Amino acid sequence: MKIFVLASGSKGNAMCVEVENETILIDVGISYMKIKEKVETLKIDLDKIKVLFLTHEHHDHIMGLMTFLKKSKIETVYLSKGTLESLPEKVKIEILKKEIVVIKADEVFHFDNTKITTVGLSHDANEPLGFVFEKEDKKFVHLTDTGYVDHAYYELLENANIYFLEANHEPEMLLRSARPFALKKRILSELGHLSNDDASWLINRVIKQKAIWVIAHISEDCNTQIAIEESIIKHVEDPTLLEVYYADQTNLLVFEI
Repeated sequence: MKIFVLASGSKGNAMCVEVENETILIDVGISYMKIKEKVETLKIDLDKIKVLFLTHEHHDHIMGLMTFLKKSKIETVYLSKGTLESLPEKVKIEILKKEIVVIKADEVFHFDNTKITTVGLSHDANEPLGFVFEKEDKKFVHLTDTGYVDHAYYELLENANIYFLEANHEPEMLLRSARPFALKKRILSELGHLSNDDASWLINRVIKQKAIWVIAHISEDCNTQIAIEESIIKHVEDPTLLEVYYADQTNLLVFEI
C-alpha cells in the first residue's frame, strides 16, 4: 500500500492511495492542473486513476472536481448519499455520468485483498466519511474534518501504521484570531475540527506500536508546529512511538507500508 499526500488544508485537499492494482484518489480540492503536475512529479500515471473517493462536499475537498471529472479517466466514484445530494447541480450532473457507488458509515468493501471500512464523522457537512484501509497486518487511517471521533471507532482505529489525522487548530490562537465569532464557535464545536489536544489525545488512545502521524488540515493562522508538538508531549504517553510529518499545500509526502 502506498500513500501520496498531494495537498492538505483549507486551501485544498487531495491524496492518492495505491492498493492492489488500483490507485484511488481521495478528494479533489485542488485544480486538475495541480493534481496533474503533482502526480507526474510522483511518477503516477494520471490515466490509471480510475477510482475516486469523496469525503464530503465542502469546497476545499471538491474545488477541482468538475474539471477533473471531464478531463480524467475516472470511472467510479464512491461517496455518501448526503455528499451526492449536496454537490452543486452542475457537478452532480457530471458525476452522474460515472459509475456511482453510494456508501455510508460502517460499511466494508474490498479492492482484491484490501479491506476498506468507512467511518462516520461529525462535521457541518451532509454525511461526511473517513476511511480505514487494511491489508494483512497493515493499516492506514484517513480521518479529517471532524469535531470529534465516536468512541465506537476506537478499536477500528487502533494499531494503524499510518494516521492521516487532522490537528486543525490551537484553541487560544483561534479565539484570539480576527475570525468572526460565529466561525470560531463552529470550528470549536462537535461539528467543527479536531484541535491539537483532541487529536493528540486520540492518537494516544489508539496507538500501541510505532506509527506515522501525518498531521493534516493544519490551520495556517490558528496553529503552529510548536503548538502541535506541545500537545503531543502533553497527551501522548510515549511520544517516541510517533514519527510525525506535517501536510500542507506544497509538500509532496509519500509513504509505503
